Amino acid sequence: MNPVRRFASRLAALPLAVALAALAFAQAPPLVELELGLGGNVVVGAWNPLRVVARDVPLGSRVEVTFDQGTLRSGEVPFRLQLPVSGGPGLSVVERTVYVAPFASVTWALVGDGAVVASGSIPGRGQDSRPLDVVLSRRSGSYAAAFGESARVVDVSAAQLPLAPEAYDGVRSVVVDGTAAAPRLEAVAAAAAGGAVVVVHGEMPASHAELRLLAAGPVMPLGAGAVLAVSGSPGDVARAVESFAASRPARSELIAAAAARPLVTPPAPLRQQVVVAAAVAFSVLAVTATRLFGAPGLASALLLAVLVSGAAWLYARPTEPEVVGSRTLALVGGELAHATLLEERYTLPATTVRVAGPARPLDARSYVVDEGGLRVDLPGWRSVVLVAAPRVVDAQLGFEDGSIVNRGATPLTDVLVVGLGPQGDLAPGARARPTSGEDGPPHEAYASLLPLLPAGTVVALSGCEVGCTVWLAPSLVAAGDWEEM
Repeated sequence: MNPVRRFASRLAALPLAVALAALAFAQAPPLVELELGLGGNVVVGAWNPLRVVARDVPLGSRVEVTFDQGTLRSGEVPFRLQLPVSGGPGLSVVERTVYVAPFASVTWALVGDGAVVASGSIPGRGQDSRPLDVVLSRRSGSYAAAFGESARVVDVSAAQLPLAPEAYDGVRSVVVDGTAAAPRLEAVAAAAAGGAVVVVHGEMPASHAELRLLAAGPVMPLGAGAVLAVSGSPGDVARAVESFAASRPARSELIAAAAARPLVTPPAPLRQQVVVAAAVAFSVLAVTATRLFGAPGLASALLLAVLVSGAAWLYARPTEPEVVGSRTLALVGGELAHATLLEERYTLPATTVRVAGPARPLDARSYVVDEGGLRVDLPGWRSVVLVAAPRVVDAQLGFEDGSIVNRGATPLTDVLVVGLGPQGDLAPGARARPTSGEDGPPHEAYASLLPLLPAGTVVALSGCEVGCTVWLAPSLVAAGDWEEM
């Protein structure tokens, strides 16, 4: 064939090939992947990272995840998570941290253009509440053997580590030995501040040089966790993690103990004796007025009843339709603290309680979380305790050169060292050496927490005019230092 004619025939077929390729691309089904838990490992009874990756889904789509937290006895108790997905050509990524209570099942669907684009489910069987021991190493098998069969050792890549501290609520430790890709310094700091024990095992190569900023010493407390520099075998790493974890109170137990005492005082209704006495007095008055004056007397008694009822309602009705009380638990480590807000809402009329930001009810009940926050329906004269996702804040309580220090701009009150007793109050910027004090009744804001705290823990309060912040620094004062005081 003539080369010119061959080229012309190929050129004529080009639009058809382009059209077929475009048709094939248009008919390609959207791809949606949902991953719950760090590396797909869910920890029940903790905050877990949730990641949704969608490709080529309609604009303005949304993902809906339903956690059935019910049992055979209670029936379905749904928690519904609804989040927007940007959609359009290419990848759309949604990341969120959600609290995962024990569940019967988890179902999800991505909805776009009024139809379900993709869906899936996670069965309830096999769920595990044990915390994770995350290993970033090419020798993960040796660490799994060192931690033992009772531990949940998972091998993940550095890119899978989340940057949100609350995502490490279900992580006990993160082990880095320098044999795998280096994690981001922000992820390591978030893990420690969020409550995990970060172990830097052995000498780090040049690619991991940033980790030396956090592992400057054998132990560096940071928020609710710490960074440990450990040498030796994987067995030494496992023993260091278990020893540090045993020296810290369980955060879930602290939250349950703090919420055991009501955070609000409901408005007191009229006493039953007063209501009965008023009813008897009115009955006597109505009978007497009717006998003496007939119909006008009865009408006057009824009018008086209306006036007295209105006055009683104005006197007895609560000043606000909703009573709110709060308390914050702040676990101190170094210059940071891991703070968890507990808030009790007591509502008088039936209403829908709305809270901005990630939060969850303390008990099992139906609720919805979307981009605006949490919504939970509450009947009249009932309360709900809400637990916000933990966050990292600057620590107001510190310990420097053998003295307890107030680093904040507000006073620290009712300072106490477990094992030594009350220490008095600390003004902003003040410091005081711990001393043995006379035992007395502890403040009600932290009295229920003391049995859970190890000796040497420093406890203090701040901001109780609005809602107390309970600062807890576990084992801040070493027992060996007591002999010097």
